[in-house]
Amino acid sequence: MKRFFSKTQRRILLWIAGGQCQTCGVALNGQFHADHILAYSKGGKTITHNGQALCAKCNLEKSNK
Repeated sequence: MKRFFSKTQRRILLWIAGGQCQTCGVALNGQFHADHILAYSKGGKTITHNGQALCAKCNLEKSNK
């Protein structure tokens, strides 16, 4: 099972998010982390339905929990 989102999947995630972090709403300006909603380590698949576009701050805070 692949771990990282492809370039196409990343573009889709950014489009779905409307160019904003899906947690805090900050404008991503094309720079974002493609995050698994259900963590890959917990069996989450690398599919767009299980992905979200997050700013670096929100993604790093999420991984610390």
